[in-house]
Amino acid sequence: MITGILLIQAVTFAVLSGIVARNKNRDPAGWGIIGLLFGIFGFIAAIAVGEAESDIRSPGRQSSRQKSSSSEKKQPSSEEDNQQSSAQGFDPDEHEKKCPDCAEYIKLEAQVCRYCGHEFSDEEVEQQIEEAKGKAAEKKSGWECRCGSVNSSEHDLCPECGRSANAVI
Repeated sequence: MITGILLIQAVTFAVLSGIVARNKNRDPAGWGIIGLLFGIFGFIAAIAVGEAESDIRSPGRQSSRQKSSSSEKKQPSSEEDNQQSSAQGFDPDEHEKKCPDCAEYIKLEAQVCRYCGHEFSDEEVEQQIEEAKGKAAEKKSGWECRCGSVNSSEHDLCPECGRSANAVI
């Protein structure tokens, strides 16, 4: 009788831990095993662990945290991501600007800063979009040095630091 109750309890916590882990984009099988072995402690650990970041997640399966922070998308960090976005054309949602009042990053097309309420004129927004388009086109046709400067493909040496084009990121 006691063995049956313990088995039901272990399976229940295994299933619950797996469900919580799946909702946090973690491995449900692994967390299910943890829930099975450690019971309520495994379940509490599954609840306490943070959400795993994943670029593969489909838009329909975004958590509420990701949906609320979708306006805080960061620029692609790797050169491969930059090339991919450039090949598809310019997407303003992939670029950000820094608010001059509060120094927080906001969407490139934003008319009003969501943090401090600073208002951007239509001309300012259009100018910033054109600058970002120019930088994206420059990155597409050039190379980025380790120092961070983007150079045209005509130059073999970085004008900022003097490194050769072979020393790119």
